[in-house]
Amino acid sequence: MGEPQTHAQATNGTLPDDVRLMSTWQPPDQPPYMPPPPYAPPSPTPAHGRRSLWPVVAIVLVVVAFVAGLVIGQGDLFGPPPTAGGPSPSVPTPSPGQPTPTPAPGQTPDPTVTSPPATGPLPTGAPANFELFWQALEHVRQNFVGRANLTDEQLTYGAIRGLIDALGDTGHSTFFTPEQLAAEQEALEGRVVGVGALLGERNGRPVIVSVVSGGPASRAGMRSGDLLVAVDGINVETMTPADIAQRVRGDAGTTVVVEVFRPASDETLEFSMVREEISFPAADWAFVPGTQVAVLRLIQFSTAASDQLRAARDEALAQGAQGFVLDLRSNPGGFVVEAVRVASLFLEAETVYIRELASGERISVGTCAPADNPGRIGDCRPEDSGPATGLSLVVLIDQGTASSAEIVSGAIRSAGRAELVGQTTFGTGTVLLTYQLADGSAIRVAVERWLTPDGELIFGQGIQPTVEVDMPPEARALEPQELSTLDPLAVPTMEDVQLLRALEILGALP
Repeated sequence: MGEPQTHAQATNGTLPDDVRLMSTWQPPDQPPYMPPPPYAPPSPTPAHGRRSLWPVVAIVLVVVAFVAGLVIGQGDLFGPPPTAGGPSPSVPTPSPGQPTPTPAPGQTPDPTVTSPPATGPLPTGAPANFELFWQALEHVRQNFVGRANLTDEQLTYGAIRGLIDALGDTGHSTFFTPEQLAAEQEALEGRVVGVGALLGERNGRPVIVSVVSGGPASRAGMRSGDLLVAVDGINVETMTPADIAQRVRGDAGTTVVVEVFRPASDETLEFSMVREEISFPAADWAFVPGTQVAVLRLIQFSTAASDQLRAARDEALAQGAQGFVLDLRSNPGGFVVEAVRVASLFLEAETVYIRELASGERISVGTCAPADNPGRIGDCRPEDSGPATGLSLVVLIDQGTASSAEIVSGAIRSAGRAELVGQTTFGTGTVLLTYQLADGSAIRVAVERWLTPDGELIFGQGIQPTVEVDMPPEARALEPQELSTLDPLAVPTMEDVQLLRALEILGALP
């Protein structure tokens, strides 16, 4: 199963299994931010052959070091258990030396309210009123009825999540446990153990957005558009895609039972599947039956996504393709360098996007071709400088098109290279850096925003199509593997109306 970048009620693309993809920028030389002394950065840890993850920003180190100090420097933080003859467990008493709260005139003292615990010296650089965190933590550890079941990891991770939530950057900046970070790295490399289905969200409900050809889900008969109902008998209709994916994933060779509702036939179906290691292709393609138009489907901007898309494009060209439909629907994005490389397959020397730094400085990033393009990104390789195809092109976008997929669609629209058909995209538009913490967990923080070559902000606004086409509620986007099996006579009546409109623009329909 897979997961999109989630937010309130909309979808932001698809991902393999239980990993959420964000657009991740790998800095070519050095990170845009280095923590000042005395917070020395830990040694960088390599991540699957890519650049090392950079140290966490200072404020998070403050929180972690501060909470760790509580664990190391305090003896009995949970407080002694109640003794016979002592105070009632439901009425906490102030710690020794604490003043008893004084009620306002005319008020009755509330025995359940205690004064804040005394605080020690705060770390250098701590935010104003940071002693409130100490006070809240002490109250929880001394008085919470379930304190015996608390762990330092729970409290520390909860504090970091709260810090990230306070940024108000919902769906972008985020916190990862060590397990979640490792899973995301696997997904970005296209390696997962599951059933071979990409999970998204539509109208607040979890939905299968795509299935991998030849995988367990495909063999069992699962289809894109199926709504998730239950996993192993547990109802998942109100769960997040991440939680559902964790239930579906497991050890290779084990069985999982997934129940879905299929709107097209108004029936509930149950699929029993054996988990296996899935190699998620980033790209797939097929000719529209009866035409020489090739549909290039790009699922995500994972490692080597541009290489896979180039191979698909060139294979279609070798077989006589006369036009292309680039399908970026429900694509959650990924590595921004892959976005530049993908854009270079269809654009010559053009600006791909504009980086807007926290300082307000704007830096244009160009395509990889030609090799002497002064704006080209430093990560372009010799093979990325090959000629871009000049054949007719239409790009499909929807509300699930996000981050790097928005960069590509925005660049193509700004260059006047092709029509954009579909719906306004999600509007991610931030560059995120991952900062690894000492225990292997990490935070991902927005450090830049990107704009279209025309200077339009993507964040919160998205990329608008040049030809707006809404998909009917009961309809779904067709995968290349499904498209290739259609009878040519059935193409003009297929339910994928966005693809139909693209074919009309390309003059491929009778």
